[in-house]
Amino acid sequence: MARRRKPCRDWSTGLPPELLGLVLHHLPCLIDRVYFACVCRAWRSAAKDEAPPRQLPWLVMPSPGKTSFFAQQTGCTHHLRLPEGIRGARLCGSHDGGWVAAAGEAWGGYAAVNIISGVQVPLPNRISFFHPFTVRGNGCRCKHPMLLRTVTFSAAPTSANCIAAAHIASVCNIAFCRPGMDEHWLTLSQELRAIEDIIYCRSLPQQGFYALRDTEDLVVYAAANAVAISNKSTPLVMSFVHHRFEKRVDYSLNRPGSSVSRYLVESRGKLLMVLREYSMRAMKRCTRVFRIFEMAEALPHGQAKASWVELHELQGRALFLGRGSSRAVEVSQFSGLQEGVIYYLDDACFDISLVVGSGGKFSSSDMGLYSMAMNKRLTRGEAGRFPRRFASECSPPLWLPI
Repeated sequence: MARRRKPCRDWSTGLPPELLGLVLHHLPCLIDRVYFACVCRAWRSAAKDEAPPRQLPWLVMPSPGKTSFFAQQTGCTHHLRLPEGIRGARLCGSHDGGWVAAAGEAWGGYAAVNIISGVQVPLPNRISFFHPFTVRGNGCRCKHPMLLRTVTFSAAPTSANCIAAAHIASVCNIAFCRPGMDEHWLTLSQELRAIEDIIYCRSLPQQGFYALRDTEDLVVYAAANAVAISNKSTPLVMSFVHHRFEKRVDYSLNRPGSSVSRYLVESRGKLLMVLREYSMRAMKRCTRVFRIFEMAEALPHGQAKASWVELHELQGRALFLGRGSSRAVEVSQFSGLQEGVIYYLDDACFDISLVVGSGGKFSSSDMGLYSMAMNKRLTRGEAGRFPRRFASECSPPLWLPI
């Protein structure tokens, strides 16, 4: 009679904690640590005991089939399982902690969704604005459909003090709401000045939503009564301050055949404006150069003109550019990150025809890396494994801060 063989002990359960900690040290990406924790109880316990390192923004590449994301810290692309209800939706904004703004339809189906927990917070589908002319001659508030370009949040959408700012295509260009509370977006006026970018600034003396115009002036929006933000029975009231800037000497001196797109970035308690100069070649955008400017001073009441001062280096920083979600990070806090590099997406323009139409593709052929130190776009070999092209039928790529 054959002897019964003793069951082999699983090798993974016998590894010492010191060795598991060493393995975790070489797994900077959060998703790799999730896979690590799924091996067994011992590995899951080790993953809980060691806090994950800071995460660089994920590059999310939406698709009706399999959405994926690129992790810059490892140079790898992973499959991303989106929560039910936003698969195939257009992603038009993001916020820290895995939050995205999603548009299920061209003119509606808006919501803030956490792709990690699956929590969803509804956003209004219509705007409420004041119309000064009526049949009786008295003004009134009207409701109107709207199309979201980008959405920026002041805090996590589940927070009681969260306000969302939307860059929209409608009778006006900017609107505000309290996620999960308001039935309509609020607009302040019907002004149609072109808005380049909107971000929420926390570290500046004047907190609020900073909107950059094509004239390079700033409009700062803030809640008129911060105490009433979380009170659903109290209407949302927003105030604004207009900061006028001195015109740069070369403000209108663009190269022949080129255009400029502008972004806002908050960094080290300062506000940066990034200019992206690009041209069109065979119906495709081609980025030529980036220039960076810093706001000279934060003016409290907008009574005097401010100015933009050009910076020729990032001084220990790297930038991730995206509409409403740009980030500046300190390279000393991340291994393998190059100083002065700008990671950019192909979002210089907003193509409404792709949003309202069907069957169109968001073609992202102008995304990559730019080095401020070398004053040039990095080639495929110099940029490593960073994606250079992307096409989707539902949404352009976006940065997702984790």
